[in-house]
Amino acid sequence: MRPAVFSENDLARFVKEIKQARLARHRRMIVLVGENDGNLVMGALELLNAFYSRFTDVKGTVLYVYHAFYDDGVARKEMFERGYSLPLDVEYVPFHECEKVLGRTYIVAIIDLMNNLEPNDLGKLTGVVEGGGFYVLLMHKFNVYLKMLTRFQMTLLTSQYKPEDVRKLFIRRFVKKLFEHKGIAIYDVDERKFIKHFTKVSAKRYERSKLKLPEKAKIPRAVYELALTQDQVNVLKLLEDFYERPKEGEKKVLVLTADRGRGKSSVVGLGLGGLAHRLRRAKGSCRILVTAPSPSNVQELMKFAKIALKRLKHEVEVVEEDGLIVGLRSRGIEVQYRSPLAAARLRADILAVDEAASLHVPMLFALLKRFDRIVYSSTIHGYEGAGRGFSVRFLSRLRRLKEVNITEYTMTEPIRYAPEDPIEKWAFDLLLLDAEPAELDERDLKMVENLEVEYFVPDLEKFFLEEEELLRQFFGIYIMAHYRNNPNDLGMMMDAPHHFVRALRLKSGKIVVSLEVAEEGGMSEEEAKEAAKGAWIMGNIIPDRVIKHYKLLDFGAFKGLRIVRIATHPSVMSKGLGSKALEMLEKEARERGYDWIGAGFGVTRELLNFWLKNGYIPVHMSPERNPVSGEYSIIVIKPLNEKVKNYVVLIAAEFKRKLLGSMPEPYHDLDPRTARMIFDNTPCRDVKPNLTLFQVARFVSYAWGEMTVENCMDVMAELARVYFTSCTKAKLNKLQILLLITRILQAKSWRVVCEELNITPPEAMDELRKAARELGKTYLSINTQKDVDKYTFLKLY
Repeated sequence: MRPAVFSENDLARFVKEIKQARLARHRRMIVLVGENDGNLVMGALELLNAFYSRFTDVKGTVLYVYHAFYDDGVARKEMFERGYSLPLDVEYVPFHECEKVLGRTYIVAIIDLMNNLEPNDLGKLTGVVEGGGFYVLLMHKFNVYLKMLTRFQMTLLTSQYKPEDVRKLFIRRFVKKLFEHKGIAIYDVDERKFIKHFTKVSAKRYERSKLKLPEKAKIPRAVYELALTQDQVNVLKLLEDFYERPKEGEKKVLVLTADRGRGKSSVVGLGLGGLAHRLRRAKGSCRILVTAPSPSNVQELMKFAKIALKRLKHEVEVVEEDGLIVGLRSRGIEVQYRSPLAAARLRADILAVDEAASLHVPMLFALLKRFDRIVYSSTIHGYEGAGRGFSVRFLSRLRRLKEVNITEYTMTEPIRYAPEDPIEKWAFDLLLLDAEPAELDERDLKMVENLEVEYFVPDLEKFFLEEEELLRQFFGIYIMAHYRNNPNDLGMMMDAPHHFVRALRLKSGKIVVSLEVAEEGGMSEEEAKEAAKGAWIMGNIIPDRVIKHYKLLDFGAFKGLRIVRIATHPSVMSKGLGSKALEMLEKEARERGYDWIGAGFGVTRELLNFWLKNGYIPVHMSPERNPVSGEYSIIVIKPLNEKVKNYVVLIAAEFKRKLLGSMPEPYHDLDPRTARMIFDNTPCRDVKPNLTLFQVARFVSYAWGEMTVENCMDVMAELARVYFTSCTKAKLNKLQILLLITRILQAKSWRVVCEELNITPPEAMDELRKAARELGKTYLSINTQKDVDKYTFLKLY
């Protein structure tokens, strides 16, 4: 029989700590390190047995997370199963499925980190244990991680680098934070001793205050009774306003924000279930749409909407896809999940946008335009997203809209555990979930006005492991900039050998621009050929797209820098700092011998304008919209030498030709002003229209006669392509150019054209005819009535 891992004294010390945690309704974590799998598993079992033998009243489920793709990970899980004998249920979840535990609650979580240590996994799992419970991490001895390559680190390697080039800074930060934070103990199962004891934490008994339910309510009291905190009661009361439709031309918006674990999604689900019940009774039916970046984001909402409907005696049919709830149906009631892009095209009584911070601002406004009752809920600090950028970029604009009645509410009381939980503090600190930009004073703002900034090239080891305040400023700017952040982004910055960071810093030491850059290119001819045939070559996004779409193998050999992220401090945007950062990065790139610099992003006019004014040239755009952001992804490149410039000019000209021919499909819904910006900033060349005599005659009958444009769409399409391709430009006004794009190139109906451009049909038709005459003058030399007559009276002989 295997000897005990823990002494009776050590187990008693552990039980005493859990007693304190249960009193305060906080969590604890014990990290088991060692190289003997049997000792690790036995240690976890001994902790569970000691826990249950002391707290026999405990109820709940134990979570065991393991790597199903590693034999030793599966073996440890099976060893645990054989040794487990407690009456508490155990849920075994492989890491690749751990997203499904988001929103669930466990009394204990055992997390096997022997094969991998992935930041995203930590972000997902550090909120699932309830107060009074604990985490057990199974780990190698810490120095072993510095010699091995984890599954996550393998995904960071490109062909240009070797395993030893992986920086392994994240594991060092991870270990450092384990030692720094309270509520965490570290035990060596092979040496059978504590490396770090639990730090003494003052524990006061935590008791929830009694809930005050409203005496009169539109949402049934049975739903209110499901609330766990006063915050949730208050949110349900606010949701009651959605029972009445807003007045004509007005909109009702509830903006709900909270840190992770405050019961935000669950209370929205309860409220939607209660509203669906009341609206069906009032008008016979109710349809509610729910959207978020992914169906996994809305599982908690759907679960509690179902609970509310069942509590109100509805028979609920659950619609699932890949094990996730995507719909609830009952008599006269429908609650459906749809992707943001799909939701923006549908209709419903109420729309709920969960994890709204993860959606780009244009999509948030597209949803606002479509619906008149909307709940925007968002995590402020947590794995799912960052709500501060949401507040800065979206809410500030939303508040200025007169027709929108906004109610804002922030939930503060945690559901699963009490405030000041030490494990939450550890997770937030480790993963920078609550990072904030520096506060700028008057002196700082004056420096910004004068562009008195320095280009900061950090020592990466020092930056990520020692300069905590600078790091938090750096990452906080990304959070405020409305990037959809997740913990793996931090892990990639720290460990990927082809990624590095730069910043602009004031003389006061405060960071005002954050840059993440990836080295790409330097591909072998064999790699380029594989890419041309469809293979994905890791870490070469821009060369990959160029080779796949233009088949220029030799472009892959050029070395370049892809700007992964660039963000400016929200207090000093539009001051030229972003352009200054690009200028200084480009200078460094030239000095280091790079051939090009580029970026890829979801195209909006604002973003595209930034890159165009800094000399970047569009070379490729995805053929479909991102289902979350609703945007087409575009790639821009700036050549850093004459040789690469020849390639970029050629590629950009081909891109323009492709785009002009693809406007009816797939770019039918590309914003016409964005299309114009692309056409105006890609290479021009003088071309002549390829038209027959009879085509010109038909065109003349439209431009100078009574025929409608529908009779010569072929000619107008050819002339439009000539206009946007040629360096010689017909004299068209802005409206006429947009009409060429929408009515001719995209072939939209007059109704859609007039809606998009906010003009009347007679005005649109008149302006397009004027544009046709200008095109005829410039490209067909039709200037006088005599020229018109020449095409009006034709003879065969």
